[in-house]
Amino acid sequence: MPSSPSLGWQKLQNVYYSIRPCYDGLSWSIDNLYSNFKVAISTRATILALSSKFVAHPNIIDVYSISGNKLWSIAYNSRPEDHIVDYVFRNEDLCLVLSNGRFRYYNNFKGNFIEYSYIKDLVILDNVGSTFNSEASDVGVHGSDVARSYLITNLENNESEEIIKVLEVKTWKQYLIVRLTSKIILTNLDTLTNYEIPLNTVDPLKIHGFSVVDGPDSSLVLLTSYESTILTFKVDLGLTSYELNDEGLTEGPFTSIRASSNGQLISLYNVKSSKIYVISNTFDQVLLEYGTSNESSSPYQIEWCGNDAIILSFKDEIKLIGPDQQSISFFYDIVDEEEFDLDQLLRPGLDDLSFTIPILKSEPDGLKIFTTNKVEFLSRVPQCSINLYQIGSAHPSSILLDCIDKLNHHSSKADTSISLLKSDGTLYAAMSECLEVAQDEFVPVWQKKILRAVSFGKAYFDGYYNADEFLSVLNNIKVLNQLRSPELGIFLTYQEVVQAGWKEIITMLLKRDQYLLALRIIELLKLDNYKEFVYSDWCCSKIRKELNMSDIDLFKIVAKKLISLTDDNRNYISVQAISEVAHEEGRINLCKLLVNLEPSIEKKIQQFLQFEEVELALLKAFQTGDYDIAKIILLHLRDTLSISQFFRVLNQNEQTESITDLSTEELNKLDITIPSEKLSISGDLIGNFWVNSAGKFDSKMLSTYYKQEDKNNELNTFKLKVYLSGNKDSQADEYYENYKAKLQKSLSTSNTKRVNRLFQRELEVLELQKKLGEIYLTQFYGERSLNSILVRLIKLNQLKMASKVVKDFKITQEKYWYLVLNTYSQLKEFDRLYEFAVGMDQADSSSLRSPIGFEPFVDASFANGAPKDHISTYIRNSNLKYTDKVKNYLKNGDLKSAAQEGFKNKDIDVLRSLLEATSDTDEETNKVIKSYITKLGY
Repeated sequence: MPSSPSLGWQKLQNVYYSIRPCYDGLSWSIDNLYSNFKVAISTRATILALSSKFVAHPNIIDVYSISGNKLWSIAYNSRPEDHIVDYVFRNEDLCLVLSNGRFRYYNNFKGNFIEYSYIKDLVILDNVGSTFNSEASDVGVHGSDVARSYLITNLENNESEEIIKVLEVKTWKQYLIVRLTSKIILTNLDTLTNYEIPLNTVDPLKIHGFSVVDGPDSSLVLLTSYESTILTFKVDLGLTSYELNDEGLTEGPFTSIRASSNGQLISLYNVKSSKIYVISNTFDQVLLEYGTSNESSSPYQIEWCGNDAIILSFKDEIKLIGPDQQSISFFYDIVDEEEFDLDQLLRPGLDDLSFTIPILKSEPDGLKIFTTNKVEFLSRVPQCSINLYQIGSAHPSSILLDCIDKLNHHSSKADTSISLLKSDGTLYAAMSECLEVAQDEFVPVWQKKILRAVSFGKAYFDGYYNADEFLSVLNNIKVLNQLRSPELGIFLTYQEVVQAGWKEIITMLLKRDQYLLALRIIELLKLDNYKEFVYSDWCCSKIRKELNMSDIDLFKIVAKKLISLTDDNRNYISVQAISEVAHEEGRINLCKLLVNLEPSIEKKIQQFLQFEEVELALLKAFQTGDYDIAKIILLHLRDTLSISQFFRVLNQNEQTESITDLSTEELNKLDITIPSEKLSISGDLIGNFWVNSAGKFDSKMLSTYYKQEDKNNELNTFKLKVYLSGNKDSQADEYYENYKAKLQKSLSTSNTKRVNRLFQRELEVLELQKKLGEIYLTQFYGERSLNSILVRLIKLNQLKMASKVVKDFKITQEKYWYLVLNTYSQLKEFDRLYEFAVGMDQADSSSLRSPIGFEPFVDASFANGAPKDHISTYIRNSNLKYTDKVKNYLKNGDLKSAAQEGFKNKDIDVLRSLLEATSDTDEETNKVIKSYITKLGY
């Protein structure tokens, strides 16, 4: 141990930085980590996923703790059409992105995963504003050309499908972000909802990469390198919208974009000019410009160390860049000569095998550095550590620490020093600062020494000293040291633990089956509210593990474990997660048994419905006496049951008992209290409740219900009410008034211009819905977006009104034309579509204009079976290449038009092949083609 930790510090201007070992000597047998392996690092740098760089697509992925212990492995049978494209972490959960449009999400270390599509059921985000000048048609047309070039025809259904080409994958909080050729997809890994940001206004071939930072009001911002500038997509998933802005930079393209942990600063690297720029997140101030042309190579990685310095990774070196282009370097040794391996060195693409290339992972309070043999932590030295450790420091905390060295050999000097602190009134401040440093310290010897100094100060402190502060720090250090042990490999700083929260730390332990340690930590740190979390996870793990145990035996084990937390033999822990695991494992009887232990009536009802115990769910809902719960259950049953089944439920007068497959004797042996009271619902309670709640708003079903029940008086009374009301839909008026009031209230309380603009737009849409309803005598409130309103108008053949809406709401003509095209094509309203496309130019259908071109018309017409003369008109007016036009004419069976195209382009070979293709009976076509050949002089 060095005489002072400050001996390893390096100074940059007036700031000290230190690099401290986390693990020196790892337990794995891995060689050349950077050169041989693709590495993914978990969110808090506690585990690593490795796969070989020498295979086209990884099929074996090994997951290690950062101390080098192997945790588990994934084997995936890769095929050309189905393979792993990339893998990333969300916290410690591994996400494999596959080439087939799906991803696998592993939420533990036992191989359990969910598989879900990231390209299906996309919620397309609306562009609510843009400062990006796409130079209009050029980029738009080129972007659509790129998109079309990745379309193929599915031979099974003859529909166009996009070729999935994943270009980049990242995670941000609970979102998986995948950049494809024509779109960016964000998948909420909690709700499994897919959101799409279309890239039709940019040329996707000019995008060089992106990064993600926090935006205002819980939104996110995608920083995208585009040509020489940065485009920002400000995404609000709550409002399903985004803004696209051009930040007006000119020094790109930037191959690396990195934001500091607080999102205030952004580093940009242009590999062509070998320059790094550090700018503010408002893109209006360049704080640093650093050239790398004099370095040994281009940096392998650029990351942030905290929030105030960037780190560059080179061969055998990492360089920390501070303000004014000043820097300090930390070096790594070159591999010894006896380890030199010529065969490895000559392997293609591995010029750097004889060098150590550090891998960097930015953290909020520093930077973790990974090499083959060790893991280190680089950070700014806090002022409290400088006060304590700096040689020659006269700070009270340093004096107090020095007392420990003097205590054994110069006790009188120690007494003098402590008396000086008491007389100055700085003893308490010295003790507090020592505790702060102790939590930041990695080395147990220094931790103990500092805590001894604080204990020594307590003995001399006059007055009341809160020992809980000392005890809290002591316990935190015990836990941190336990987590950092090589066996666990969870090396976190105290600041990282504070930011993650103890629940995340407990989750890490549960993934490693460290249930007893988790409970000890909960006991030590008095985190009693996490006990239920640990017990619930243990029960889930037990159900997954005991494959051969019966449902009854498993229920007994789970029930005993849950009630062990209480003194009254009742369970107060929700069993929802446990019963869902049992359901996943196919243990339906166990699910039903576990529902009896659920303490929450709402969750119990939810689980009854999930396991198809419909009647029990309904009766439990009525037993609660809660109007809203009973109404919601009835609405759910109305939507999921057939009409006859639903009416039978409304008319039931049965009584049933809470389910359990255990006898009273067995329950007594278990010493478990399970409510099994008889649930009795009598008379017409359920039917009358529905009639007077949800039923009165569903006139059609209510009328059917009265007829089926032979309630003629009620039916006649209901018809009379409808007649007297003039069929006025009071629900629509009520919706309009309530929703308008909510929007106006939100508009008055919001302080954000962007959100205000969205609320104002929604108010305008609401007024439009009301106006359209009055004009067409039908409700438009069900159409929740301008797109759906326009589609409704198109279906009503009200294109004049639709055009007015497009103009009033400044919707692009391109978007409007695509809506008309898709709607009429799917409805097979080909004459209306043709009339729309030709417009006033019906006399001359050879010079039509369309803001989206006529290529989409050709594709949609072929896909939906439009008339041949329509398709030929679209082909004629398209911007397709000459050869593509001929192919499409032939596909359409229009040989005359194909011949005309060949004649225009003086292509005698095409005309001759067309002549051979025509039948002898088609004399007119033969004659036309021959005349074209003659005119060309053949």
